[in-house]
Amino acid sequence: MIDLCLTHSTAPIGILINPKCSTFEDLMYYASENSFFDARYKWLIVDETEIINNLSVTVNTDRYLENFNSAEEENNVTDINMTIVQVLSAVNLSVDADITVSITKDSRRYELFEIFNFGKIRGGKFIIQKIGNWDEKKGLNISKVFKYYRRWDFQNMALKMIVAMNTLGKAFDPGMITNRVPAPGVAVITQTGAQVLEEVAALHNIRYNYTVVDRWVGDYKREHLYTVTNGLYFREHDITPVLRFLRNHFSRYDVLFPSVTLYETRYYYKIPSYGIGNFENQFLRPLSTAAWWCVVAIAILCGIVLMLSAIVERRPITIDFALFSVLALICQQFFEEFEDVRRISSARKLTILVTGLSCLLIYNYYTSSVVSWLLNGPPPSINSLQELLESPLQPVFQDTGVSYSWLQLPDYYYNNKNTKAEDELKKRLLNMKKNGKNIFKSVNDGIDLVRQGGYVYHTDTNGANKRISETFTQRELCDLDSLESMPKYLLYPCVQKNSPYRQFYSWSLLRLKERGIIRCIQLRTWSQGLKCDGSSPRALALGGAAPAFILLAIGYVLGTIIMLLESLKWKHERARLKRIQRATLST
Repeated sequence: MIDLCLTHSTAPIGILINPKCSTFEDLMYYASENSFFDARYKWLIVDETEIINNLSVTVNTDRYLENFNSAEEENNVTDINMTIVQVLSAVNLSVDADITVSITKDSRRYELFEIFNFGKIRGGKFIIQKIGNWDEKKGLNISKVFKYYRRWDFQNMALKMIVAMNTLGKAFDPGMITNRVPAPGVAVITQTGAQVLEEVAALHNIRYNYTVVDRWVGDYKREHLYTVTNGLYFREHDITPVLRFLRNHFSRYDVLFPSVTLYETRYYYKIPSYGIGNFENQFLRPLSTAAWWCVVAIAILCGIVLMLSAIVERRPITIDFALFSVLALICQQFFEEFEDVRRISSARKLTILVTGLSCLLIYNYYTSSVVSWLLNGPPPSINSLQELLESPLQPVFQDTGVSYSWLQLPDYYYNNKNTKAEDELKKRLLNMKKNGKNIFKSVNDGIDLVRQGGYVYHTDTNGANKRISETFTQRELCDLDSLESMPKYLLYPCVQKNSPYRQFYSWSLLRLKERGIIRCIQLRTWSQGLKCDGSSPRALALGGAAPAFILLAIGYVLGTIIMLLESLKWKHERARLKRIQRATLST
């Protein structure tokens, strides 16, 4: 029956109980085992027994109470039934507990106390403090201070924090992730999140016991507690500085708001200066589609006029003359047949002149566009992960928990749009690992490999930008390029599912955000991206010049075919003439 009464809905559930009830103690233990002492349930315990003074319990007089007589408060703060104290001090309470005990002072006046613990399972202290009173004349007089202002000081209680990092064989020290300069193997996102949580701890007198693992996302198996998500899911740890918001994992842990940092990963590489390069049909791009159709129309019109002029002039050939004249004009050449100049009409001269001038202008526009593209255009780059896989570059990944999780879990992707290509990349990396190659490098070593050339390094932008700014020259920056892997994602601190600290930390983080502290930490830890100043002339690789060579090959093939057809034609003509001659001689 109690399960039906305490079924949680969207609104908080209020529970009124009398400690004289014979099942009071059993009900309290049952509520503790089923997590009914959290912020979703508001308990009011009405004690109508006689006053019991001088109880030996840990109490905390509320410094933020208003409109109370301090002397009277000091005398009455421990006027609570011993049974209530003994039972509630033994159950699992936490900082979000909403338990109010009403003590009868006389027939017209009640004292109100709140009872909570900063964390029973973490060794927190059991607290009783007065929050107000009610009497027949004045009515309800209760503190208007927010609950967590009254529960500000955690009295140096320890919470268990789990982080993913590579200590590089060194003994862990909290300064590795909280100092201004992170230790090698610590991602900037971990440093930023940890510094934000340290600000919360400093304000509220909290300390952290750290656990270091090598992966962020796990498979949620009990025997695999070496991942951040598994540690939260099995309630072995209380909080982690940052996690990505994954919808299919949302039922496993709770996300704290607001976000504390951003995460973006890219593939960094030095633009290859060898190989045939990508196929780039830039030779059709200087003119728009409409302009090309105009060129075709001009060529057809010129051909028609030349053909008509040839017919009027009674030339032996008409179509061939018109076709090759137009092609010659387009190629800035001239076609003639060594005929009598006096037979050339003025219409033909004017047509060739106008068409030649048009082709000259179009040719100038065309060549200037191609040359400007070669001089000012960006260097040839890799535009997709599939192109990256087809390149000669050798992949290397940053040695972080994100990389380990991505390689281990078959359903974990940096970008869901590239699932097929990422699966292929995972297979390649696993094969490289089997062959004894080191596929994981620190940021410093990975960027140095990129600088040498022949490698593509996957890492987060903050770490890469910092190392690039320290080592790359301006010329090397112009040779550097990158391909997006994971777009910018907000990262959030996360706690256990239905954690008693969820509301407290969200409230604390919002206060830090309002005061600009989170932004200050972000500006202190994030690095700025560097770009190439200006541009340098780009070399045209074979892939870029492919259309010109394709056109040349087509011309050679077409010329060979025409030569063979002409040979067959002239052979047929000679045979026909010989037959005519023999027939003439026979007659």
